[in-house]
Amino acid sequence: MKKQNILKKSKDYNRIIKKRKGINSNYFIINVEQNNENITKFGITFTKNIGKAVIRNKLKRRIKSIIDNNQYIFKNNTTYVIIAKKTTLNLKYYELEKELVNLFLKIKGEKYEKDQENK
Repeated sequence: MKKQNILKKSKDYNRIIKKRKGINSNYFIINVEQNNENITKFGITFTKNIGKAVIRNKLKRRIKSIIDNNQYIFKNNTTYVIIAKKTTLNLKYYELEKELVNLFLKIKGEKYEKDQENK
């Protein structure tokens, strides 16, 4: 994920989260906002009760990798804030990918059709 696609300011996170426009699941909360730029931006956040920094950073790297591998899903001019819940620690990578892609497609209004192999 490029640096220009990362949401950095806490006021931006707070503004988007307060709007509560998005989707919720057992593993993630994804809030969405339209932006005026011609790029897609992402913010990834956790609560500290998810684990220590090593665990949070590993989960953040996985989420960024999933975003990079599924660029076809996202619309330009959109900002996404992904909040991971503690239950995400129990998921394997492919389960995490399936869950995130499903949520992004729900936001877009489509269904998940990518073939998933048992890895």
